[in-house]
Amino acid sequence: MMNTVRTYLAATALLAALLLSGSCKEKEPVQEARGKIAVSIATGNIVTRTLADDIADGSAIIVDGGTRKPELVIGIANSNGELIAWWPDDYWGDMETGFSSECKTDETDSTTSTVFFSGPGKGAYTVFAVANTSGLPAATTTALQSARTIAALEAIQLTVDSGEPDFGSTMPLTAKGELHVNVSGNGQVDLSLYRPVAKISLTFINQTGETIDIHDCQVTMQDLNPSRGFLFEQSPDYVTGYDRDLSITGADPLVFTDGRTTLPEKFVFPSVAPARLVGSRYFCDVHFRVTKENKEYNAGDDTTYLEYDFTDMPIHDSRSADIPSILRNQYLKIETRITKRADEYDYSFNFEVQDWIEKTEYLTFD
Repeated sequence: MMNTVRTYLAATALLAALLLSGSCKEKEPVQEARGKIAVSIATGNIVTRTLADDIADGSAIIVDGGTRKPELVIGIANSNGELIAWWPDDYWGDMETGFSSECKTDETDSTTSTVFFSGPGKGAYTVFAVANTSGLPAATTTALQSARTIAALEAIQLTVDSGEPDFGSTMPLTAKGELHVNVSGNGQVDLSLYRPVAKISLTFINQTGETIDIHDCQVTMQDLNPSRGFLFEQSPDYVTGYDRDLSITGADPLVFTDGRTTLPEKFVFPSVAPARLVGSRYFCDVHFRVTKENKEYNAGDDTTYLEYDFTDMPIHDSRSADIPSILRNQYLKIETRITKRADEYDYSFNFEVQDWIEKTEYLTFD
């Protein structure tokens, strides 16, 4: 009987010890899947250029000739709106990240360049990219490197004190996209880089078959926004309260080549046409002088020229539809066609908005 009791007590003590140890043991934390995020820079219509090239219209991305690294910054923000990962590693120098990044070109596809991020797990993210960062105004660069949240990034503006957007020899290009990482920790997003401005050009086309001497040519676009815009595209993609007229002045006299001459191109930030009595539309004024036949032009003698003033002309496309807005990476083309009927010149004006596409090559970098 005594031996039976001892065995029972021993077994009870052992069971208690096992239960006690099991109840106090900490559970292993669930390991979140970690994979690789791939951010592909799908430039599509933008061609790589070197630091020495002089292309100021955003039709190229600067790539260092020695390192083959582009002037490119990529940031990733989580669903809480916080910046958590970026490339290159030292751009936000006073921040620490537990995520590694590398940039390389796919060896089997030279048209695809991708930045890989290792670390972020399942969830929704927002990706921001800026190329040609040397073209950013100093205040914009400071704001970008100081940003820590989506709200701060989306609030960054490009500003011009006077005149029109001028980025020197380097126009910045930007992109923003949504990224979803799956349960295995992998995600993919393709970003198309766009200019933050639109372009406007005015071309005179001489269809008379005669030589025409045109002086004092000036075109004024009303209610555009040449002075302020957002760095990253958003909705609405324009800053209110900065509308003003923008003038384009031609050479004096206009020089025609093969019957055409184009005035200096202008850049403007995205804007929306103001509400008018009939719809929402932009207007423009066109002024020029044409030297009379067998006369020598004299600006002080109005008997030597015919003066033309076309004011408050509504800007609408080829279908006579109003153009209610001008967006980033768009191209507003204005053409003035000159024809002749009997002894009189006829003038017609054509407006067209199209995507600002000039290149078909792709960015490649190592």
